[in-house]
Amino acid sequence: MADYSSYHEASLVTAENYRWKELTITTGATQGTLQDVNLPDSAGGFSYRDSAKVNAVTRNRFIYWRSSQDTVELVELSLDYNLSGNAVRLRFPDAPILPRVSIHETHSHVVVLVATIHSVHRLVVPHPNKLHRMEPYGGESSVPSVFADVSLAQFRESTNCYVISHSASQSYEFHTSASWLTNEGEALFAMATNVGSVVLIKLAPMGIQGIVTQHELRQATVMQRLWTGLVPAVMRRGQETIDTTLSLVMNPVGQDFFVFCVCRDHKLRMWSCKNQTCLASIELLEFLPDGAELSEAPAVGHKIRQAVGSDPRNLIIGVYLGFPDRNQFLVLQPTLEDGQWRLLHIASIEGGKESTLIDFGLTMTHLWAAWSTSSGETVAKFKAYEGGGPGSEGWSPVFLSSSHSSDDLLVPPFLEPREAYMDHIFQPGKFSLHSIGRALNLYHGQSGGEGIGSLSDMSQISMDALKEETMAIIGNDIQQKVGGSEMTQEEYHNLLQQSWSKFYACCVQYHEVANKAVGVMLDQATGMVVIVKKSLLSVLRPCDAVEHLYLSPIGSCVAEDFANVPFVTDETSLCNDLIALSDCIKIVRGKLSPIIQLSFENDLFQLVRPEEVAHQIASDLLGLGADTDTPSREAQGTVFTAKLSRRLQAIQDMDKTIQTMLAAIDLAEGNPESLMLDEDEPDAQQHLNASGLFTSSSAVDLLATSFTQMSHTRLNLLRDLLILQCAMLRLGQQASISQDISIKIQSELIPDTANLLLAYYMLYYMSGCVTTSVHTNSMESNMRQLAALEITDASSGLGQSLAASQMGGMSPTVIHMFLRGVGGTQVRSQISRGGYLSQDMCEMWTGVLLPAVSKLAQLIWPISANFLFSEFLMCRCQYTQLQECIRLLNPWCEWNAGSRQFLLGHSLLNSGEPHKALSCFLKVANRLAREDFLLNKLLQTEELEGKKLDILYYLKVIRLLEQFSVPDLVISLANTALSVADDDDPNISTLWCKVFKYHLELGHIDEAYRAMTANRDHERRHDCLRQFVVVLCERAQIKQLCQFPYVDLHDEVVSIIESRARTVDLTTHNYYDLLYAFHIYRGNYRKAGGVMYEQAMRLALEVPTLSGLQQQAKCYLAAINALRLVHPNYAWIVKPVPTDTQPSREDMMGASPKRTYDGDELEQHVKRQVTVLELKEIEKEYLLVSARLKLANHEQDSSHVTGISLSADETLALLVQAGLFDTAVTVCKTFKLPLNSVFEGLATKCVKLSSNGPDDLTWKWLSANELGQLNPSRDVGPADIAWRLLRAYLIKYDQEGDHTYYKCVVNRLLSVGFHLPKWLVNTYKKLHAAELLTLYINYDMLEEATYLALEYIDAVMGKGTEYFGLTTPLRATAPSVWLPYNAIDHLSRALRDATNEPLLQKLHLSLQNKLRSYHNQAQQVSEQMTNLALQRYQQGTS
Repeated sequence: MADYSSYHEASLVTAENYRWKELTITTGATQGTLQDVNLPDSAGGFSYRDSAKVNAVTRNRFIYWRSSQDTVELVELSLDYNLSGNAVRLRFPDAPILPRVSIHETHSHVVVLVATIHSVHRLVVPHPNKLHRMEPYGGESSVPSVFADVSLAQFRESTNCYVISHSASQSYEFHTSASWLTNEGEALFAMATNVGSVVLIKLAPMGIQGIVTQHELRQATVMQRLWTGLVPAVMRRGQETIDTTLSLVMNPVGQDFFVFCVCRDHKLRMWSCKNQTCLASIELLEFLPDGAELSEAPAVGHKIRQAVGSDPRNLIIGVYLGFPDRNQFLVLQPTLEDGQWRLLHIASIEGGKESTLIDFGLTMTHLWAAWSTSSGETVAKFKAYEGGGPGSEGWSPVFLSSSHSSDDLLVPPFLEPREAYMDHIFQPGKFSLHSIGRALNLYHGQSGGEGIGSLSDMSQISMDALKEETMAIIGNDIQQKVGGSEMTQEEYHNLLQQSWSKFYACCVQYHEVANKAVGVMLDQATGMVVIVKKSLLSVLRPCDAVEHLYLSPIGSCVAEDFANVPFVTDETSLCNDLIALSDCIKIVRGKLSPIIQLSFENDLFQLVRPEEVAHQIASDLLGLGADTDTPSREAQGTVFTAKLSRRLQAIQDMDKTIQTMLAAIDLAEGNPESLMLDEDEPDAQQHLNASGLFTSSSAVDLLATSFTQMSHTRLNLLRDLLILQCAMLRLGQQASISQDISIKIQSELIPDTANLLLAYYMLYYMSGCVTTSVHTNSMESNMRQLAALEITDASSGLGQSLAASQMGGMSPTVIHMFLRGVGGTQVRSQISRGGYLSQDMCEMWTGVLLPAVSKLAQLIWPISANFLFSEFLMCRCQYTQLQECIRLLNPWCEWNAGSRQFLLGHSLLNSGEPHKALSCFLKVANRLAREDFLLNKLLQTEELEGKKLDILYYLKVIRLLEQFSVPDLVISLANTALSVADDDDPNISTLWCKVFKYHLELGHIDEAYRAMTANRDHERRHDCLRQFVVVLCERAQIKQLCQFPYVDLHDEVVSIIESRARTVDLTTHNYYDLLYAFHIYRGNYRKAGGVMYEQAMRLALEVPTLSGLQQQAKCYLAAINALRLVHPNYAWIVKPVPTDTQPSREDMMGASPKRTYDGDELEQHVKRQVTVLELKEIEKEYLLVSARLKLANHEQDSSHVTGISLSADETLALLVQAGLFDTAVTVCKTFKLPLNSVFEGLATKCVKLSSNGPDDLTWKWLSANELGQLNPSRDVGPADIAWRLLRAYLIKYDQEGDHTYYKCVVNRLLSVGFHLPKWLVNTYKKLHAAELLTLYINYDMLEEATYLALEYIDAVMGKGTEYFGLTTPLRATAPSVWLPYNAIDHLSRALRDATNEPLLQKLHLSLQNKLRSYHNQAQQVSEQMTNLALQRYQQGTS
């Protein structure tokens, strides 16, 4: 072990909250063999053989045990990784456990040997080397413990247990034992009886079914043998002989095993297990100077322990001799001289005045002991008995953790009792949840409650749940005490204090029970010392020189204690001065009451300068204060002054001594830059060795506890030193303090001391800050913020759950969290770089632990260029803790002041105070180039020019603000940046973009427009303009958008709106209306008309719905209206065409512009020609859309008219089908289409109405046409109205000389076999009788054709001429008339051929007769005409 002058206890409160595996082992012993004994509790431990190897699986790994009555607990711990299934509780019903349990290891197994009063047991578990090895190490991961698979089956194997045989004449009463595992795997048990004998039991090798041997080792006289044989065992029970073994150990020596027994007669007997003989019986009193005087003194708890060096033959025996008025330790070494075993005396050590020895242990150089005083307190000390060194002249102190006082807790004036007690009780490391839960049960029971249930498995208790239960129970108790009575505020405060003080006393009571020491465990390979307690575990860590100097009692420090301390030089006088100064500090400490100490810390918390408080306290101590006017206080001050003055006068160089003390306390050693993190890669092997060092929950708890103790100790030292310096200023020459020294103290030393004190107060305060549980959403939000800031390194371990960091149900402190994250990584990295693990064997405890704690403190030290800790708090969302840390540092610490302001701003942002955050951010700008975090971590730039650096910083902050939806703050900060930026700064355009964006977001349209136009970057301005247009359009602020002047931006605005209009879905956003309004506002009507026409085209293609059709009609109307406002010569537009998105052949890599990939020639595309549309053409398109819209509104199912665009012919067909004949006629006239289809459709509907009658839609299509001139009435049916409509159309649209529409109607009627209406026949006879005759013949209507022919011939002959539209009949003096001879010939031929039809034959005869009459008359007329012509000729010639 390394030599240290003192040690400090570090309690692991979480050791009480394991997840136990409980097994009950029934040995099968009969009731008759059971003994009613009360064996003492015992404890110990086992360290692995390779625990000091830096690359071993068993590094920093050990097992400790404790036994109480019939229960033994086994726990395996590792400081390098968490172990699962590491706690086993074995219960042997009615079989108390004999002290002591032993644990051994082989190459492949770990063996636990347990002896009860009537049985022995061997538990075999696999060695860690045989278990799965966890690579890489990690504190959040776990590996299986050697006890993970322990089961009852292992204890039931006959080879691993043995029940001790008793008989009527021989019954053993055991009270202690020792055991060992041989190299062959045999288990040896030596069990001491009350009659002086030792029963030796040997189990067969592991895994082998063998014979169990049992022998009794005893050295008895003839009378003892006779007494044993004659008196039954039952009568001898409880009686002990003079040679009864009180304590024993077992160890191999050569080929034999020796049992060393310290007996009641103060002798040490050595037994050979091989020969079963006593090799030596040595009088221990001979090694004491006054041993003869103690021969008659009774033995009070003699104990024996052993230590084995690296060579197994190097065996050391330690014996404790306890007497009523004194105690003594002997360190002996067995040696073989002349065939006789003797004990070589190495050292005799006076035990001290402690009343009861709990346990002791020894290594090859030191002896460690733990006592229990008469008041119940535990005292631990150590002493070097070999090789000199610290402790060789006397016992060296072990500073145990101060026990909790059951007195009332001092409540600060700014806290109420509930808050103060809750904070103290649930502060990590104060009490375990198990103790708090039991105390709550006790309190509730004392208050008349029924308790809160079973608390057997405290590992399942949630701290939050226990807090709520505590406040509820105590709150109810207070409420019951108050009842309905009225109380003053002071009375109620006293009641609160009383109730919480009662609960606090219960917590202290259970904590003291759990904190009772039971045994000591030593690992001389690593230097670890462990005190195993009733329910807890404590480890003893070395104290550094500063702690030893401050904590040691006055006068106990000597110069030799600081032989190897770096800050103490070889100057003996300086060392003596430091010791004298420390004694003066201790004198001051002794005068400070707990109230003064608490008040001092409260003043520091309230940011009161420590010099002011120290001056007041110093004045009070010297009797010079305002409150020291009483004689007793003045007398005390006089005594204190005299005592302190004498001590101060012994210091030769006060200035240098205080400076040396401050330099030793300063973690930066006067050079804050030296604490910057080293980015160089460490040695690969050393880095691998350190990768898992101190990563387990226990190790993190240990480091955090050690850090808290170190910071608190140094805080108290600096407090007392500051008060001492203030007192020195008051004493002056009385204490030999010269004026120069006084000036130096006043101007330099006191300010330096105050700053160091405040730094350590920050460390101590943060060590008690409990972490805040962070919700997943908050963590994700924080990660987005860090990504915006481009900060990633400090977020190492960011994704780890806080729940995983909780140890034993208690919320961890921020120091625990820091150690589990980047802090622990950096500590291990610096340990690796420091070469602490460069050797294969390393004293982890004495050589690595203190440097690790020191490295941790340096990482958090505020007077440093390093900023890792604060950055880590930010990355872990610990905003409240970060704000408190910054609050404590800001008034005095200049280091990283700007960085702290930045983190404070970030924290305030996340706390919902953005305006305060902005104020913090603005304070940082003047420190950007001076702090590493701001320059290299935040900005990550090599730019050092002031203004450009400021702008980069402002942009970073703006990115952060953008994560919190505070546009007003972004605008403010961006304007601030613009006000300080140089004109040529490349980031100005970005700042204008930010101003524009958030003004626009807030609805500040004018400000956004000004910011946009102020941006000199064309691309950025174009982007802003596009966003400006889009946002205003989405907000329907069309008027505002159109009213802006857009100087030099008009074409860009139009281009943007056109681009958006052509790319955005028309059903979601309509930018065409905006563009139309934009052009109309500026009087550009032709472009406005073009926009509306383009929208109509797209609607026809993309929105084939009724609403789309209606929108088309509106667009066409708007386009027509706009173009009518233009001069007729310019009332035209260019027809829009779809953009060709196909890439050209030239743009395709390797493609020929003339041929395809197959070699075929490409068709030469003719460039698309521009199509010009005039107003009339647009009106035509509108007419078609309007007709389709009428169709859609007319018919129930409009799907066939709301699809893609229809041609005029298609539209006409649909109109005729629907009965919209007026519209159909309009379409025909507009597009110059014949009306045939209209008349055919109308004739068809007339036939259907006449034949089938009206239906539900008849009146609908009739009313859709103009019926005003048809005189419709109720007496007129729909069929008549339809015929009237047809007749009106024929009259209206018939052309002189061209009666096509009559023919069309007649043709349709005859084609469907409908009898022609009389009016139609009469009208058609007048207009074109020959054509009607032809139609009759064509449709084989011979009868009607014959009658028509007969009438027509009669009309020609002068009978009924007016019915056929003839002006004159056949006359010689009248114009010529004619008959349709071809038609009549066809008719005559058809009649002649119808031989089977008598009627037709009769008609044929009539027709022939009529024709003969016509021919005769025609002949007569011809003759008359000839005669008349001849007469006129004759008259003309005469």
